[in-house]
Amino acid sequence: MRHTLRFTTPILLSVISLQISALAQGTAFTYQGRLNEGENPATGIYELQFASYDSLAGGSVVGAPLTNAATGVTNGLFAVTLDFGSVFDGRALWLEIGVRTNGSAGPY
Repeated sequence: MRHTLRFTTPILLSVISLQISALAQGTAFTYQGRLNEGENPATGIYELQFASYDSLAGGSVVGAPLTNAATGVTNGLFAVTLDFGSVFDGRALWLEIGVRTNGSAGPY
């Protein structure tokens, strides 16, 4: 009996561990994009602002807008981690992206 318990316990613990990790899934995700400056791929440091909307035109902002200052862009490619919180509930959402050069005071 003791021998069986020794092998059953690690399997049972690993199953419980898998269930706990599935429930602990966060709201953050990685967004990868491509940025051009004119007709050429951009390279440099840019400030990116992301906002999610509940409609394509005239919609309301869902969650707070996120600003990623000093985002590196190489050969037009960038990747950022976004976390709007618990806004993804099955409805369609649209992502607005604003871009400006790093340190610029102008609008996105």
